[in-house]
Amino acid sequence: MTRQSLNQLRVSPLRLQQGLFASLALMVTLIGGQQFQHWQQSQQQVPQFERPAVTQTHFRSVGSVAADATAPQLRMVDQESSLSELPSQERWVF
Repeated sequence: MTRQSLNQLRVSPLRLQQGLFASLALMVTLIGGQQFQHWQQSQQQVPQFERPAVTQTHFRSVGSVAADATAPQLRMVDQESSLSELPSQERWVF
């Protein structure tokens, strides 16, 4: 690949400087416009929505009302077996 110099492209240093300045001016204008728009939006009053206080009494989400009908229910275990009948757990002492 051959590189062409600025002389072969017929771009004068003045044109190059003007192009770079125009690019800089455009960039500064766009950034300034974005900052102005952000400033205007921050000056406007944002409507505040009040949320009703929801107290959750169980670990399931509030929206799972339909799942409550099919959820398994906890039952009391029959206390017929005594503690002596339960298998003892091994204990490790170091």
